[in-house]
Amino acid sequence: MIHVLTIFRVLLIVSSILFSVAYGQSDRLLTKLSEKERHIAAHRGAHKEFPENSIASILEAIRLGVSVVEIDIRSTKDGVLILMHDATVDRTTTGKGKVSQLTYAEIQTLYLRDTPAGAASNNHIPTLREVLRLCRGKIILDIDFKEENEKYVAKTFELIAAENMEDEVLFFLYDHRLIEKFYKLNPRITLFPRARSMKDLHEILKSKRTSIVHIDESFDNYNELVKFKDQGVILWMNTLGDTDEQALREGSAVYEIFLKKYAYVRIIQTDNPSLWNNMLSGKHRQ
Repeated sequence: MIHVLTIFRVLLIVSSILFSVAYGQSDRLLTKLSEKERHIAAHRGAHKEFPENSIASILEAIRLGVSVVEIDIRSTKDGVLILMHDATVDRTTTGKGKVSQLTYAEIQTLYLRDTPAGAASNNHIPTLREVLRLCRGKIILDIDFKEENEKYVAKTFELIAAENMEDEVLFFLYDHRLIEKFYKLNPRITLFPRARSMKDLHEILKSKRTSIVHIDESFDNYNELVKFKDQGVILWMNTLGDTDEQALREGSAVYEIFLKKYAYVRIIQTDNPSLWNNMLSGKHRQ
């Protein structure tokens, strides 16, 4: 078994090297992803234990040893990039109002809530700069750019470069047609687009800008997707929502079924990073 795993890791490393040459993305990031067959991404950090998009939730994701932490980015009124999912601070903080209409000084006075609309915690809203520095060398950062004003994409890329995090970031794209536009901002930053159909997936791979793609459970071209995986394409899928909730009720067997059904998936985003980790490590059988 050890020999087989060693061969598999070598094949993944070779694939990552080939894809880093053929595609416009970080070879260091691909090499890191080649170290394991599957990776867990903590959605908004380990947000069931700590406030979402908080330093504490990110630190917990790092402690758990997951490969990726997903965060959401918006800009304050005065142009400071912060972690916030919603357009307003109402749901997750002690404040009220639109993020875009609050200055960073005003944002600093707020506290994140332990749970949405729950009690106030002692956690403040972190800046992207703080989080980039925190994650450097510890975990891959998946940036979900929620800010409506596209001009802040360039500022985000500049900040990533300034903090020497170009090899440790995935920049998520809801619209894969923006690949070329954002690629030109900084070819060293790995773009991570969503495909909503096999047609989208083919277009993304044809662009030669990235081999890391978000898909969903509607994709049913099993044999072709397995072939893509064997060629080095890294497919990402979520278990957020029903699958994660079912796993909490029924246990890790739910995730085992998921892996059999979607054997071509390499990165799994979840609200239950600890439960996924235990399943992949075999601890749930102990």
